Amino acid sequence: MLKQIVASAAALFLGATASAAQLDFVAFGSGTYGNSITVDGATITNTSGGNIIVGTGAAGVANGFCSLGRGCAADTEIVFDSAISNLTYYIDGAQTGDVVDVSYYDANGVLLGQTFFANVDAFIDVSGLSGITRIVFDDQNSTASGVGYSRFNFDVAVDRAIPVPAAAPLMLAGLALIARRRRHQAK
Repeated sequence: MLKQIVASAAALFLGATASAAQLDFVAFGSGTYGNSITVDGATITNTSGGNIIVGTGAAGVANGFCSLGRGCAADTEIVFDSAISNLTYYIDGAQTGDVVDVSYYDANGVLLGQTFFANVDAFIDVSGLSGITRIVFDDQNSTASGVGYSRFNFDVAVDRAIPVPAAAPLMLAGLALIARRRRHQAK
């Protein structure tokens, strides 16, 4: 029982919960944009310097994008405003010769994991990683027309922490309740 109380208190004080989210490129609008766009709390930058295509021109998928270099073959970075977890997305329009190395980083720049993809469209599931704040898509000199990225789904940590002045009386009341219950059980 004490473990349950401590776990509840920790959840109350830490207060973080997850909220399902996605990058909604359909609502953003189709078109060709400059080398950086902001969509639903994420900044997407074509680090090769070219434009970004959003919508069906991006490897034929309405809810996605691609960075222009040689076709849709360019390096890209996504930086999230908040740490994310349970990330899934798709790589679309791949052909023989398309090669991309994807790296996932936390807020301190620590590499959390990598995925490597070549030649085929793919569903990417990196839900085992948490605390992602930056994704780097490194186009490995693709010889085909490149790829698009779409249907990004993830959880965002939502901070519900109780301010310390309000938390202190709650903690003291909880400790008093625990002490009272232990004394009562000891009798």
